[in-house]
Amino acid sequence: MLTQLAEKLQHSPLWRHLLFLSATFLTILLIGYNFGTFDEAMHIPFLKSTADPTLYPSDSMMQLHRIYYSYFWYFFVPALQNGILEPVLFIIHFASIYFTFWAAWNLSQTLFHNSLASMFSVVGFIVPHFGFSGFPVFEIAPLSRTFVLPFLLFALDQFFKGRIPLAFLIAGVMYNIHVVSVNFILAMFGWACLMEFKRIGLRRILLAAILFFISALPVLLWKAGGDPLDLSLRPEWVDFLNRTLFLHLFDMVRPDYPGSWAIAFAGLTAIVLFFIALPSTEDAGIKVTARNFMAAGIIVLVVHVISVYCLPITILIQSQILRMGLWIIILAYLFFANYLAKLIQGGSLPSVNTLLLGLVYIFSPSSVLVLAAWLLSRQIHRPHLLKASLWAAPFVTTALYIVVWFMGFWQPGIYIYGKPSPWVDVQQWARENTAKDARFITPPEKWGVQESDWRVHSERASAATLSELLVAAFQPGYEVEWQTRFDVLAPGALAQFDGDYFHNVQFTQDAYYSLSTTGLVNAACRFDAQYIVIEKPHLHSLPIAYENTDFIVYDVSTQTCP
Repeated sequence: MLTQLAEKLQHSPLWRHLLFLSATFLTILLIGYNFGTFDEAMHIPFLKSTADPTLYPSDSMMQLHRIYYSYFWYFFVPALQNGILEPVLFIIHFASIYFTFWAAWNLSQTLFHNSLASMFSVVGFIVPHFGFSGFPVFEIAPLSRTFVLPFLLFALDQFFKGRIPLAFLIAGVMYNIHVVSVNFILAMFGWACLMEFKRIGLRRILLAAILFFISALPVLLWKAGGDPLDLSLRPEWVDFLNRTLFLHLFDMVRPDYPGSWAIAFAGLTAIVLFFIALPSTEDAGIKVTARNFMAAGIIVLVVHVISVYCLPITILIQSQILRMGLWIIILAYLFFANYLAKLIQGGSLPSVNTLLLGLVYIFSPSSVLVLAAWLLSRQIHRPHLLKASLWAAPFVTTALYIVVWFMGFWQPGIYIYGKPSPWVDVQQWARENTAKDARFITPPEKWGVQESDWRVHSERASAATLSELLVAAFQPGYEVEWQTRFDVLAPGALAQFDGDYFHNVQFTQDAYYSLSTTGLVNAACRFDAQYIVIEKPHLHSLPIAYENTDFIVYDVSTQTCP
């Protein structure tokens, strides 16, 4: 039945695109959509300050906009100026996911010429999968890295088809949108060109390099006029990043931080799944190129480990090369989809075994469970044990979802204008009732995967926030100036930071609310802030400008400064 359905999809463009459309709807419903959270915490204020330079005066975070080399957000300035930014972003997000599924189908067709494998390739990416760096294939809002994804999959498709110059041309165009993502593609392409030099030939490689350079020229010229390439060693900076928000991106795994284990082990098992599935690929040329792509990914991971633990070269740390894990996940799941299809079509395993493996492949967010299901399906031959495993799989997978939900990383729901909350409400009050140059002291820990930064909805400056570190990871030295501001609002918190995100948020919150009324007023004087935002039940004897169920805004513009 599955094979017949896959064949129908193969021969009917209408049904095929209905599959992509259904997969897109299911992905967004499952993952959710939330405007202004996570990485958009910096990009939306950057965009707003580009459209209206009078916003965020004297906000230090705005200085970091210059180091983000991408033209992506500039295309949304007209939408912002016409009041339609949020729906336009949602449309772009929907289209990016749709075209990613389309590109995954086409790439699978090129790799395997198997409609069932292509169907599994689409269905297998509906549920987010996590590996090295912790970034899933699809995210909760549009970003430059999610926008380039379908185009880069198309570039991979062209490379596998032997259209090397076209693949590099597409990568070059996308370089103007998201440099980091394209760097990983270049690593795969470059290593494959080196290992398959005789097959590809010098002429095509030179043409490909020229086309890439020409198409990437706008951002290359921009970068050439900006900060120079930094090859200095900065071990203290790496230590700072690991202690604050980025342990999962640099140290990767640490014995005293169990939260890092799941991400690292998922990345390692994805590599194992790839090599388990690779022999089922029939085309020898495809197999060689795919192996070279994965080898490039492993080399990048080795370089990452060396750079973090032995040789912290600034440009390597800035590039956050552990994000290569996303492409390892993509390759692993594409090839395992073909492996699964071959199992079904060949009947080499009992149907119960294959069903167990297929369900875990589709629904598990971790490749660790997929590898476990593969081992069980290969080793267990007793029917009652297999049936027990089949019944246990949904409960284990559901338990993973529940854990992620309780951690606050997963909150399904579609919020095109941002999820309504007292925190968003107080930001909207600030935007509508204060001057553009108003400066606020806000709870510095208020930001997360599902929570917006103060600047997003308020369009007002904040004295110091944890969210600033999102961009500080690209700009060594910024953390020094940031710390002087942060220590005023969260005294002693930074000294307690241990790399655990949840601990660090709690340390920051406790330190902020340890400030006395005098301490807050003194901080407002130091930062020339006119307003202080406090979360209830913490109260102060200061004039109240606004309050809602969870927050109070104090007006300290008339307070006498020492």
